[in-house]
Amino acid sequence: MELPILLIVVLGGMWMMSSFARKQQRRMAQEQARRTEEALVPGTWVRTTSGFYGTVVEIDGDAVTLATPLGDETLWDKRAIAGAEEPPFASASQDQPGAADEAGAEEQVEADRPQADDEDAAEETADKA
Repeated sequence: MELPILLIVVLGGMWMMSSFARKQQRRMAQEQARRTEEALVPGTWVRTTSGFYGTVVEIDGDAVTLATPLGDETLWDKRAIAGAEEPPFASASQDQPGAADEAGAEEQVEADRPQADDEDAAEETADKA
């Protein structure tokens, strides 16, 4: 008699937890959709679900016109926009691998040279005396 009651209580608890989780997921999805909708204004950088980055040029119903950095325009479905996000373009110093390391190494070598010259001059002065 106690086993069926315990089973009903456990199943009821599991159903309540899964129901709560579904409601929370639905609320989060609606919030994300609202934020994306608010961000869809001309000039905003967006990322599509396929990973394309572009700036919003025009919105016409469910069609969004996005421009590439080169100025080419493409049409996208509004549902394909994942959200407003700046593109991860590399800076000029990051374009050349090791450029920062080489510059730092050259500066270190230059910094070491005057010290070595000073030591040689000190030794020569000591030898003459």
